[in-house]
This record gives sequence, C-alpha cells and structure tokens, in this order.
Amino acid sequence: MPYQGNIIKRFIQQNQSGFTLLEMMIVGAIIGIVSALAVPNYLQWNSKRELREAATRIQSQLALARMAAMNRNTTVTVTVIMAGAKVTVLTTDANSGNQIFSTETMLPHVTGVVGGPTSIQFSSQGFRLGGGVGAQFITIQNDNGINHSIQVLPGGKATWCVSPAPTCGASL
Repeated sequence: MPYQGNIIKRFIQQNQSGFTLLEMMIVGAIIGIVSALAVPNYLQWNSKRELREAATRIQSQLALARMAAMNRNTTVTVTVIMAGAKVTVLTTDANSGNQIFSTETMLPHVTGVVGGPTSIQFSSQGFRLGGGVGAQFITIQNDNGINHSIQVLPGGKATWCVSPAPTCGASL
C-alpha cells in the first residue's frame, strides 16, 4: 500500500500547472506598456468628444430659443459665458429678464469661449436680431486648443463646424 501512495503523490507533483513569476511579470509589463500608449489617446479623444457634444448642445439651445421666441411672441436672448471656469449657456426672455430654460453647463474639457461672452437674440418671428447681415459665430475651445464654431445665420438657423474650416464661413 505505501507504494500506491507514492505513485499518486509523484503523479500530482508532476502534473501541477500554473504560471511562473517570470511569466506574470512579463504579462504585467505588456499591460503597462499598452496602457501607457492608450491612455493619452483616450484623453485626447475624450476632450474632442466633449467639445463636439458642447457644440451640439449649444446649437440645440439656440434652436429651442428660436422656437420659444416664436411661440411666446417675444424676444429671447441666448448668452454663452464663462462662469466659474466652465462654459455656461443662459436663455432668457429679453423683455422680462426671466430665465426660459435651465442653465446649461458644458463638460469640463470645454474650457473657453473665444472672443469672450457672446449673446444672440431671436425675434418673435424667429430671426436673429443684431450681429450685422452675415453669420454670427460663437466659438468654443477645449483644453487641447481645438475650436468649434456655432454659426447663426440672420434667418435664425444655427449649425456648428470645426473651425477653422471652409464650411464655417459659408452660408447654409
């Protein structure tokens, strides 16, 4: 009987499986290298995504303000400002000063309004008031220095583009 026990013990010892410390260290080093390469690209992508999202949100706020001006038969003002190191959009009734929509604050990677605070007004017919005969622009910037512009035409239509780009100055 002791002979069978030795055979089983030897069989178990010979067939042990697992990873050695060296193999685990190599895998850890590979994961570290891949992470070091991927994280900066992810951060840059996330910053660009937040800028695109902010431009889309501002464009939507402008479209909603235009509709509110027509529905309420009043003048509506949209102001894009820096408040507390964040880009903020305020929509108010120009006649009463009452806020129409809740204040919208952009994501943290959107770090500036190029050219300072910008206000755009819409008449009760949905036209943009002031700003001359051409397009009026709101330009926002992210922490990587990339700009996106929201163009508001005299007719009230708002679109956004990556600036500088040929389409930013073109009338739509």
